[in-house]
Amino acid sequence: MEAILLLMISLVPLIISVTIIFYSQSQITKALSFFLCMLSFWQMDIAVLYAEEFLSRDTIELLFKIFRIGTICVMPVMYYFSYYLVNENKELKQFKVLLNKPCLYFLILYSLVTYIINFTSLGIKDFVIVEGNLLSSEYIFPIYGEGNFLFIFNIVLLCINTFILLVISFKIKNPIFKRFNLQFVIAIIIIYINGIFSGFVFIPLFFSSFNSLIAAVILFLSFFQMQSTNMKNMNEELSRQSELLEAIMDINPNYLLVKNGQEQVVKMNPSFLHLLSLEENDWLGRNFSCIAECINMETDKPHRFVDSRGKTYFIIWGKKELIHSTGEEYHLYFGHDITDQKRNEQLMISSEKLKVVGEMAASVAHEIRNPLTTIRGFIQLLKEKNDASGYETILLDEIDRINEVLKELLILSKPEAKENDGNVLSITNVFIELNNIKVLFQALANEQNKEITVENRAVKEIIAFIDNAQFKQVLLNILKNSMEAISPQTGKVKVILDRKEEGCRIRIIDNGDGISKERLARIGEPYYTSKEKGTGIGLTICLKLLKQNNGDMAVKSKEGWGTTVTITLPCFQ
Repeated sequence: MEAILLLMISLVPLIISVTIIFYSQSQITKALSFFLCMLSFWQMDIAVLYAEEFLSRDTIELLFKIFRIGTICVMPVMYYFSYYLVNENKELKQFKVLLNKPCLYFLILYSLVTYIINFTSLGIKDFVIVEGNLLSSEYIFPIYGEGNFLFIFNIVLLCINTFILLVISFKIKNPIFKRFNLQFVIAIIIIYINGIFSGFVFIPLFFSSFNSLIAAVILFLSFFQMQSTNMKNMNEELSRQSELLEAIMDINPNYLLVKNGQEQVVKMNPSFLHLLSLEENDWLGRNFSCIAECINMETDKPHRFVDSRGKTYFIIWGKKELIHSTGEEYHLYFGHDITDQKRNEQLMISSEKLKVVGEMAASVAHEIRNPLTTIRGFIQLLKEKNDASGYETILLDEIDRINEVLKELLILSKPEAKENDGNVLSITNVFIELNNIKVLFQALANEQNKEITVENRAVKEIIAFIDNAQFKQVLLNILKNSMEAISPQTGKVKVILDRKEEGCRIRIIDNGDGISKERLARIGEPYYTSKEKGTGIGLTICLKLLKQNNGDMAVKSKEGWGTTVTITLPCFQ
């Protein structure tokens, strides 16, 4: 009966061994699993000694010698634990002199030799029956031969290795492994002490099996405590890494989108959400086709995109396929914004165009002025000789107007050219000039049933730092465009004058057809025009004049609603 009970107890370490090896495949797990196997064989070795009721004497002797591998080979396993810890922990490198591969191989060889001798008469000569008593029933006990000193020395080496492991365990810095190894050593010491006393003192032999069971359970609980702590730490580390990756993705200025194999959006960074004016919670899990309808990411060429606010972007898109460790497929779309690069390219192109226009304007103005001066001189002579017809005066006035136009055309070729000389500061009474300009357009407005009004919201008189002729040139160009944009009967143009901070502000507001986002982005570009007979340099000259006088111009428009042109100029306080 004791044999069956002891055999069942001896299976517990074996079951635990199989359990943990399926749970983890690390080196320390394999070593622990092997140790528990040896412990199980050790207890089976004891169990068969009580099996005379079921087995023959020869069978018991053979099984005892076979299962004795557990008692003998547990020694190199203990050495391996110390060897593994020294190689895995830098703080234990001073122990490498004692704990190395040659020593490990020697101890394994020594245990195998001891185990082989165990099958000869040098190891075990015979078996005797030990009579039962109040604490134990009858069992068979081996009589060891002359070569048993190898087994005794094996036990001594086992104790030495256990002591070394105890010393090493105290020096480990990692608190998790330190606690596990100390618990491991304590459990082993319990097994050894009980085994020695039960084998050589009055304590019954089978008592060691019960203590081995307790030690095996302690090891099992210690192992899973270590594994669960490691798992918790790993999960926390993964969580921190995940948060870090999320933060990196969130602050990334590129546009990032991730979709899974089911064509569902699983992640979009804030840059991408801002680009499409979306909320993250509204789009996660949605079908990718909804995003593809808004923006084309399946292109190798720079993609031009206009957002809901009318801002134009130029984006280069890329795509990468990601295969998760689980086999799940993901696709990462990444867009690099090259808007500034494109804008710089456009500025360079505009600068080159303006340079060409300036050179052409200077050349044309020079070529026209020379013959025009000659013509004016002869007409002046004719007028002095005969002024009866009065046509000469008209011709001289028109020639003077041509000269004024040529003078304005020369502005393109002379970026810093101004009408004033020396320290004379050019100024303009803004409201008076606006009224004068209104008079010029009023007849045209009445003829086409359009309305033009000027409103002064400034408390004080506004004097701007700009030449009178240049101011007229700017306003005439802009008002002409506004008048052409509005429809008869319902068309209205309103000019509002007021102060803004240290300057004056003039707003020209019309209720025309408005300007598209594409055209609005190219306002002021030389030679760019939507008019059939336009030259595309009118607004270019206006911008040039305003910049020359430290002013600025901004255009806002919405198709179907109209356009607002805002001009700012420095003025007297």
